[in-house]
Parts: sequence; C-alpha cells; structure tokens
Amino acid sequence: METTKMYPRSTTSLSDCPKCHGTGWIQYESDEGTEEIYGNLVMLSYAKKCDCNNNEMINPDRTELPQNYRDCKLEEFDFKAYSIDTSNLETVAMNFFNNYKEWKAASKGLYLWSKTPGSGKTFLSACLAKSVMYRTQKLVKYITPVNYIDKVAQGYKDRNLVDPSLIYRTCELLILDDLGAQMDIKNKDWYAQELFRLIDTRSSNGLCTIFTSNMNIEHLNVDERLKSRIMKSSIIVHMPEESIRNKLANEEQSNFINHVLGG
Repeated sequence: METTKMYPRSTTSLSDCPKCHGTGWIQYESDEGTEEIYGNLVMLSYAKKCDCNNNEMINPDRTELPQNYRDCKLEEFDFKAYSIDTSNLETVAMNFFNNYKEWKAASKGLYLWSKTPGSGKTFLSACLAKSVMYRTQKLVKYITPVNYIDKVAQGYKDRNLVDPSLIYRTCELLILDDLGAQMDIKNKDWYAQELFRLIDTRSSNGLCTIFTSNMNIEHLNVDERLKSRIMKSSIIVHMPEESIRNKLANEEQSNFINHVLGG
C-alpha cells in the first residue's frame, strides 16, 4: 500500500469579500445561449474565480462540515476500530486519496452506506475530503440534500443574490451526506430534478462526489434516473454494520471514569 503524505493546513481566508461574499466565485450570465429549466427559458449562468481566491485554498470552516469533523484527516481514521476485517475498505479509501487524479479523470466518487448509525460514513468522507483539500488546495464542500434544495430555493426566490447553490455544483469535491433520508417534501419531482442537476453537472464536469446513506443504493427512495446517475458516478462501498461512534464514546467514558477515580 502506498504511503499517505499529508499536507499542512492553510490559514488563507476569503472572509467577507464584497465581490463574491465569501464564496470565492463570481457568478455571471452569458449572451452565448439560454437553457430551458422546468419549462422556463433562462440565461446560462457561469462562475469565475474571484480575485480574492488566488490560490483556491479555503479556510477549513468554509467546508461547512459539522464542527467535530472540521479538523479531521485520513490518518486519523482507525480502520482497525471495527470488530471485522476492513482491509478492503481501507484499500479503497487509500486508493481514492493516493490516486485522486485518476478518480477525478473518471468522474468517480464514493457511495458509503450502512444501515447502522455511527458506523463512520460521515467521518470517513470528511477525512477523505479534507485530506484531498490539503493536497490539491482546492475547494471542498459538505451539504445534505435537504439543505442543498433550500439553497436552490433561495436562489430562485431572490435573483439579485449570487446563486447560493452554485458553489456545490462547481467545487472540487462535494460530500452529499445522508442521501435518502426521509423528508417531508411537497414537490418531489422538483426535488428529484434539482438533485439530478447537481449530480449530473458535477459528473459532466469531471468533479467527484462522496455520497453517504443509510441504505443500499438499490433501495434509495429516489427516481430511477437519479439512482442511475449516482451509480454511474460512484463506487459503492458497504461500511461495517457496527457503531464505532458508540464504541469510542464508551471507551472515552471509561477512560474518564478511570481518570477521575484515580484508576
């Protein structure tokens, strides 16, 4: 197995740039053509890098990862924490990191799934994404499908804003977390179309996505077109069906009790 080389964290911050509002990208429309979206003819939108984003290295907080995952890296993920052999899981994860350029050239990401909460899906995806960010010095983002749809809706409601959903379609690597979770959505067709646009746009532009889910891709509660696109753009990985979150929490509590009792 190849040796993992980690890269230092940058302190560069785009902060509150008045041009890009901290996104690192400026959206603009072109007269070169239009596109029909849901029956409406709209001007094609593009994005260009803002002057403040001169090295594309983004402050870790801007990944939008949950707070407890913002400083993680691949070398911190303990593949031996499980009670079963996870050598295949480790091989795939390390290959994704060490050969990321090849995965990107093939527009292939990962679909990490298990039915068991706390099995390490989000943690592993965060470790991989942050390590790729340190190596490539390019933008990595995290979002759930529900929050992404909210961003899309915001863009349609206020056309004067920079489309808040655009950054997820154009960033170097995206974590789409908890795909297939039960949601109360009135317009399911619109939801499915927007998710398809996100995944199809990324795949067509040679961008990788890491999906996490609590169900096998065959049982995802999405339409067949979206399911097919996810299968085409990712390698399916079944995570162990055990909660390392609970295991680590129990160990932490035990260590703390031993410490305070002088054990």
